[in-house]
Amino acid sequence: MELVHSVSPGCLRSRIEPEEKAPNQKRERCASLFFRTHFLGGKAVFRTAEIIVVGSEFFSRDKRDTNSIWLTEELERRGVRVTSKVVVADVLEELTRVVKHGLEAVDLVISTGGLGPTEDDRTREAVARAVGVELEFQQEIEDEIRARFARRGREMADNNRRQAFLPAGSRLIANETGTAPGFFLEGESGTFLALPGPPREMNPMFFDFLAQNQSKLPSESQVKVRRTLRVTGLGESDMDRRIADLYKEVENPEVTINFTPHDLEIHLTADAPSVEMGEALMAPLVTGFLFSVNDESLAEVVVRMAGAAGLKVALTESVTGGHAAHKICSVAGASEVFWGSVVAYSEEAKHKLLGVELATLEEHTAVSEAVALEMVEGLHDVSGADLCVSCTGYAGPSGGTDDDPVGTVYLGFRSPQRTTVRRISLPGSRNLVRSRTTQAILFLLFKYLKSIE
Repeated sequence: MELVHSVSPGCLRSRIEPEEKAPNQKRERCASLFFRTHFLGGKAVFRTAEIIVVGSEFFSRDKRDTNSIWLTEELERRGVRVTSKVVVADVLEELTRVVKHGLEAVDLVISTGGLGPTEDDRTREAVARAVGVELEFQQEIEDEIRARFARRGREMADNNRRQAFLPAGSRLIANETGTAPGFFLEGESGTFLALPGPPREMNPMFFDFLAQNQSKLPSESQVKVRRTLRVTGLGESDMDRRIADLYKEVENPEVTINFTPHDLEIHLTADAPSVEMGEALMAPLVTGFLFSVNDESLAEVVVRMAGAAGLKVALTESVTGGHAAHKICSVAGASEVFWGSVVAYSEEAKHKLLGVELATLEEHTAVSEAVALEMVEGLHDVSGADLCVSCTGYAGPSGGTDDDPVGTVYLGFRSPQRTTVRRISLPGSRNLVRSRTTQAILFLLFKYLKSIE
């Protein structure tokens, strides 16, 4: 695939008509096939789908595709399996090829982007070429676009007229928030759905398409159920040792493992309703490390559990620099349980804000069991919180000692029952050590809250 940005010069007419016309007989046959299945209402069920992300900008490191992720979740929730995703540049020949291939491979092809008014918005023309039909002018679309501009006190530019051309036989999907209409075509082998790129336009238009094609969605008995179990505190090899035999032998649910820098995910995919069986089989194997069965983050679980227990949480952070507080504060309802965090990064801050003795810092250094202990005790004196956690460590790349190399972190924990300090060693870059320390803090809180349920 040629990953370049291509703009074809020329007038409006040259852009809305295919540059290489197929023989009339072939065009008429293809158009007839689309006419019959479209107007006679084909009843094929959408079982598989492909998503095409259109735009040369998606080959830039600064542009991320979120549309395909959202569409995949919505489709698979309804039992439609997404088998492939393709990112294609604004090159007419490449886009045409990808559309053709998609229609041959799956039941439903969805594109996002390329429906604007500019020269490089080529989805309409590519679809028309791929299925062998002409682009047809829709006066009502132009009237609506012109009226939308008028309501804003503006005059429609000539190039917006491009958006009023749709492949012959397609059905319009109105855009209530933008000027780019969507459309879908029903063909002999599959259905093509074209949506604009902006999520605020795309999302409601996708739901409109589903409403118009409800009869083509799988029945409840055909739906795939997905569940994500989240585990932390286990390494990759330990996790594999515990569940390898099970996920190799069990077919329903299908089991896959995803290792992230912070935790481990067990993905269960089942023909409804047997995902519950998967949970029942998996959970005992990761007892003590499993913190979520419904894709909640560890911070969400901690906030929920602390709220249920009626306990206040406070942190003092050195190596993480407030990252753990950020995770907690990102959860709705955190204000009910979170006192706050004292970011005591320097020795002076540890002494002045938390009362860590200068002699302790001098004798043991800032990264030590003794300092983590005085930090957590000082935090309790300041906050009065039920659960207090301190952290101090070496994130790197410099620092560390022979006894406490880079990656060493001390965690202090004070509960109504006891005060402890734990030393952990974390691999990875500076940012990974900091984010993994945050996960360790949250897991420390989770384990305590679990023990008092």
